[in-house]
Amino acid sequence: MQRFPSSQSAPARHTHLPALDGIRGLAILMVLGSHAFVSNTASSDFVIRTIGQILFYGQFGVDLFFVLSGFLITGILLDTREDPQFFRNFYARRFLRISPLYYGVLFVLFALTPFLHLHWQGLAVPLLLYIQNLYPTRLDTFYLAPSIGLYHFWSLAIEEQFYLVWPAVVFFLRPRRTLFYLTLALSAASLILRIVLLGAGAGNVMVHINTLCRADSLLIGGALALLYRSPHWPRVLRLAPTTFLVCFFIVLASTLLGHGPLITWFDQAVRYTVLAIGFASLIACSLPQGSPASRIFSLPTLRFFGKYSYGLYVLHVFVLTLLLLPLRTHLLALTHSKGLAVALAGCIALGLSVLAAVLSFRIFESPILRLKRFFTCDPVPAAEARLPVYARSA
Repeated sequence: MQRFPSSQSAPARHTHLPALDGIRGLAILMVLGSHAFVSNTASSDFVIRTIGQILFYGQFGVDLFFVLSGFLITGILLDTREDPQFFRNFYARRFLRISPLYYGVLFVLFALTPFLHLHWQGLAVPLLLYIQNLYPTRLDTFYLAPSIGLYHFWSLAIEEQFYLVWPAVVFFLRPRRTLFYLTLALSAASLILRIVLLGAGAGNVMVHINTLCRADSLLIGGALALLYRSPHWPRVLRLAPTTFLVCFFIVLASTLLGHGPLITWFDQAVRYTVLAIGFASLIACSLPQGSPASRIFSLPTLRFFGKYSYGLYVLHVFVLTLLLLPLRTHLLALTHSKGLAVALAGCIALGLSVLAAVLSFRIFESPILRLKRFFTCDPVPAAEARLPVYARSA
């Protein structure tokens, strides 16, 4: 087996890849669709039920986010290991990108607590520490008030916990081949842990929002970043389309086969790994410039949603929980069509979510993000090891 190159001989990756912005856009659109258009379709016709099922599986957008984050973050870490300020720069840039909006939302809600009679259910401190996913039974249905939900913040906790540990692993475990095998071993351990916990009677939510149980998505993204910088990349590109299709049809088959014990076990334990491998393959397909996947994910609309994806993810639940039900009620009275009311209400709420995210980015987030210039990587002797341009926006 051919060895991975050292950091001194890693292939240069300086070209900006708009397709990765588009993949981020696809991920947020999947999440938005699963939240904005969800409704009871049991009594609807076949077409409506099928659309509802497709939209329900938009929740897999979170898995795509995880894989993409693992790919980008591991790439950043690999390409900046020789920087004298490696840890300071990484954590400062992560904080500037993620925490201002996150904490801004929390502090606004803290200030409004006595006026809106919000109930934090003992999760205020865990939310401040990014450990809210350690309380699955409370977080699953976590509403501060009937129209204010924070249940979606669990995924941010998983990513922040991963960011806390993974930089040290990448920094101190220098042989890339060893690091690659570690990502595979830890991914397998994550799958095994899910199987063991479910077999011991743990609830699906406990597995779903547990960092150790979901780490394989981030780690498989990290493995892809290592392969991207290795001599094995051409082989990965040859296998990626077939791998993506195989994973897609496995997930599709599990959906069509119903809800037997074996399918339930697959959905709750194995599907996460299959999705991670499939999404890693999709990312690989999009990396060669000019490829069909690259052209699709470079479309301006997908890149637009990718640019504002973080703000959309943080803010959309507040818009939906405040407005979706009233909008549906009024539109149903006007149109006398449940399907039309659901569609129109979802579109209006999503439009307002996009507006909120754009305003947040331009007014609040962008000035803070400019501070990243104080935490750029110093030049290193090996030009090949410098940070790829496409990863700088991660």
